[in-house]
Amino acid sequence: MTKEINEFHLLVTPHQNKKLPIYRWYHFNHSFSRDLVWYLIDKFNLNCGNIILDPFCGSGTTLLAAQEKGISAIGIDILPLSVFISNAKLQNYNIDKIKYKIEELNKLLSNHNKNTTLIPEFKILHKVFDPDVLSDIFVVKNWIQKMEDKKLKYFFFTALLSITEKVALARKDGGFLRIVPDKKIPDFKETLFIKINEMLSDIEHSNSQNNTKSKAQIGDARKICFPSSSFDAVITSPPYLNRHDYTRVYILELAIAFLKSEGEIKRLRYKTLRSHVEAKKVFVADGYKEPIKLKEIIEKLEKETLPNKHVIPMIKGYFEDMYLVLKEVARVLKQRGFAAFVIGDVRYGGFLIPVSDILVEIGDSLGLTHQETLVARLRGNSPQQMGKFGKIPAKESIVIWKKQ
Repeated sequence: MTKEINEFHLLVTPHQNKKLPIYRWYHFNHSFSRDLVWYLIDKFNLNCGNIILDPFCGSGTTLLAAQEKGISAIGIDILPLSVFISNAKLQNYNIDKIKYKIEELNKLLSNHNKNTTLIPEFKILHKVFDPDVLSDIFVVKNWIQKMEDKKLKYFFFTALLSITEKVALARKDGGFLRIVPDKKIPDFKETLFIKINEMLSDIEHSNSQNNTKSKAQIGDARKICFPSSSFDAVITSPPYLNRHDYTRVYILELAIAFLKSEGEIKRLRYKTLRSHVEAKKVFVADGYKEPIKLKEIIEKLEKETLPNKHVIPMIKGYFEDMYLVLKEVARVLKQRGFAAFVIGDVRYGGFLIPVSDILVEIGDSLGLTHQETLVARLRGNSPQQMGKFGKIPAKESIVIWKKQ
């Protein structure tokens, strides 16, 4: 059953979260809102005795929204940035300790000598940051790393990472990090302290119920490291089939805080879900049979001249990987448990790929009974494709299954 529900059109975006305490500390451009999670929690009749899984936890919206409802949630993600930010939002913080460290940081940035010896040889860092700003970033990073209190590390690292794009000659643009040579860069120290004080204010006025057992950890949704029948619900949004490579979009944050070399970033890129052309096959999809609807689209695309010859293998690989994800979701869900996926259809070579419909077919083959598809919004194709193929909207939906 498919329903078009207009009130969901903003709930499948991070628009709301940008204004909410703690949620706004750091957000992914491709994420959903707190109120969508709350809607699904109520729809699934979940309570404090239940536990939720988000196998693509992103910036932690599902985990934090569940925690505020007094429900435990576990998130996994292949990106260390996602795991770190998600956990930062779930902590109980000591305000007095933070205030003491703020004074210490203020003195450090007022008196330190510019030093480039701590900066790794990532080409992108030297390309988009002024040398003095880059020095300041790594002075702060070094100061944070010396802290013994893990919660303080979460707090100050999150503040630093959240302003990274603001002080760089770059901006996130869809699936890319674009260089912006003429961008006006704000003062580093002032920008950092504005963020720190905003975060401190959020903690002081937070009503979050932090007695739940919620956390995020590194993991792969294609091979979930939890026993069967562990979760009452899954609420998530896997990468869309839109060629967005998050190791490129978030390369500044990854290079500053998590990975030591460009080689490490490439290795991580190759292991991500095959939603972009550079990801490689990691797992064998035993039992997978290509859906007829997908096979028909692939046959049409093979007759077209596509800008990138790797798009067709990417599309095939994406659905193989999503088969593995849904197979794991079916395994870790309890009987009568629900799964909700926020997902978007895409278009290549003028042909619409109904991602949500194909995933419904795959899920049903794995023991997940399709309950409904809530169409949140319809998106038009790009101006380039509009001129060639006309206005053919693609839907962004919330697909809901139940494990019988």
